[in-house]
Amino acid sequence: MIARAAAAVAAIAVIGGPAAADDLRREAKSVRELAPVEPARAGVYEDDRVDIAPAKKPIAAVAIDNPYGDLRIEGHDGPGLVILSSKRAPNDETLDRLRVSLIPDPDGSVRIVTAIDPEGPPVARADVHIDLVIRAPHGARVDGRVRDGRLELVNMDAGAELDTARGTIRVENVSGPVFARSLAGDQRFAEVFGTVDAQAVAADLTLDTVRGDRLIASTHDGRIDGRRLRSRRVELRTTRGDITYDGEVQAGSAITVASVRGSVDVRLRAPGAIRVRTFAPTVAVRGGHALGGGVFAFGGGPRPAEVQLRSRFGTVSFAVSDAP
Repeated sequence: MIARAAAAVAAIAVIGGPAAADDLRREAKSVRELAPVEPARAGVYEDDRVDIAPAKKPIAAVAIDNPYGDLRIEGHDGPGLVILSSKRAPNDETLDRLRVSLIPDPDGSVRIVTAIDPEGPPVARADVHIDLVIRAPHGARVDGRVRDGRLELVNMDAGAELDTARGTIRVENVSGPVFARSLAGDQRFAEVFGTVDAQAVAADLTLDTVRGDRLIASTHDGRIDGRRLRSRRVELRTTRGDITYDGEVQAGSAITVASVRGSVDVRLRAPGAIRVRTFAPTVAVRGGHALGGGVFAFGGGPRPAEVQLRSRFGTVSFAVSDAP
């Protein structure tokens, strides 16, 4: 593989001075490692770094659209943006046509887009690759989109909207509302403090330490695994897949967990009252008081949490513990 000298990303902004050569090489290597180049597709590549200072207003929102590779957005303490890119193409001529463009807005929002210059012979999508790492202020709202690549969001405080076709989504240590959509890419959320709304078609969803006012997750063909969850309103639904839910429940909470062809296994920790309604061919409920008609009561006190568990063809299992 032939390494080219780093060149500036196409941008309309105030750009700071270049990073030290050793730092740039280390950062470029980390960007390339998002998606290692297959030997059969080796060609020429180019690693770039651009620093973007805020204009008149602080950077409040960042939108990135990268259909040509992976995208990682990291929160940092600085007021500006750092854009790290790694481009790959079969030859120098094609590499020169790969673009990473930045469009700032006076209101404090910034848009970053990757593209191929249309002037030239057609280029197969599989022959080119652009991976991005964006370091943004912690408090900036994020809108990130990829096609087949990985989409990662870490250490941000204002939530995000994330969208992929077949790429995976990973969210870690994020506050604020998060809305995620994928067709065939698995999604994983860890240490998210705020509303989560995750939708997929043929993918698995993993939820680990999610706490907020609302948690909604659904997939058509895939399983949902949740642990250390605590939200006031919860809706987990899948058509073809199992659901596991392990978490805490608060007074007055509403939890719905439903699968058409899979099994549902829910384990809750709650110091107060819970009312559980079950709808399934096979129900296994440990403890509690059976009220008839698939309804069970646990604990005592005002404003019981309402839990509804459904499976048309599978098994519903439920257990509750007073342990914190």
